[in-house]
Amino acid sequence: HVLGALAFEDAGPVGSPWGEVPGARLWLPSRLRIERDGTILDQVEGELCSPAKHAPAPWPHTPSGFKDMVEDAAGLIRDGAFRKVVVARAVDHHLPADHRDDVALARLKANAGHGACVYAQDVPDGALFLGATPELLLAAQGNVVQTHALAGTCGASDDEEVDLARILALVSSTKERKEHGLVVEHLVACLRPRCRPFAVEASPHPRRCGSLFHLETRIAAELADPDYLDVIAALHPTPATCGLPAAAAASWLARHERLRRGLYCGALGWIAPHSCRAIVPLRGALLSPDRTMARVFAGCGVVETSDPQQEYDETELKLALVRKSLRVGHA
Repeated sequence: HVLGALAFEDAGPVGSPWGEVPGARLWLPSRLRIERDGTILDQVEGELCSPAKHAPAPWPHTPSGFKDMVEDAAGLIRDGAFRKVVVARAVDHHLPADHRDDVALARLKANAGHGACVYAQDVPDGALFLGATPELLLAAQGNVVQTHALAGTCGASDDEEVDLARILALVSSTKERKEHGLVVEHLVACLRPRCRPFAVEASPHPRRCGSLFHLETRIAAELADPDYLDVIAALHPTPATCGLPAAAAASWLARHERLRRGLYCGALGWIAPHSCRAIVPLRGALLSPDRTMARVFAGCGVVETSDPQQEYDETELKLALVRKSLRVGHA
């Protein structure tokens, strides 16, 4: 197996909390753990509970004005500049004095829910990017590939009647269905030229991911040529992490978001001669080299009817998983 990491941006600039993270990296692992459901935990060199000893350089401040960005993006979409854009925010927290990476990973696995992939990826200078994502970019076995659209979100509860009402509202929401449909459209457009004829589910179904519900549409197809790197390059970034058209959305984000995403919203995974699996690392946090700080990331898909406060509240729901697992913030 060869492991791979693909950043959202081409490279992390000097002064970024990501250090000199390259745009893309392939390497042979010294250790590899593949769990029974096929998800992968890439364990960093050394002991996960032993952070680096040197003091890190100060991180740049996280940008503010998230709600204003959502409002601006929605207005541009109404004007036809693009069809969707995914706006992200990051929040910095002080880690507890007794923080241990291995314990945090165990909490992530316990809190993330069925089907989530827990990941840990080392970053230059001793930092660590870890999280638990529900989103698959690509899984392949021979010529058969699978992916899914996972977009449209609402909170889950412990009350069955409350959850049923929330699911009904999610499935019937014009905004959430449109946000989801754009992701499906992109995936199909990328796969059709590379695959033999295939069918797509007629409508999305709700999927519980820990404390959240998402709309999900599964896609399976048969590749005409099993070039996994080509498929990954075509699929990334999806409208679930960037926008549509991707080039226009990425350009706007680079100029207005002012947030270096690094590996967040990128791709992590492995490639073997006849199989492949890559995830989109969401629900994640970057831990400083001395493990005193955590930068926690979350984003939301903006369409023309997006409400800034509702999108902000959605990011708070998404931040809760990592905050709870790291014991930081108000989750």
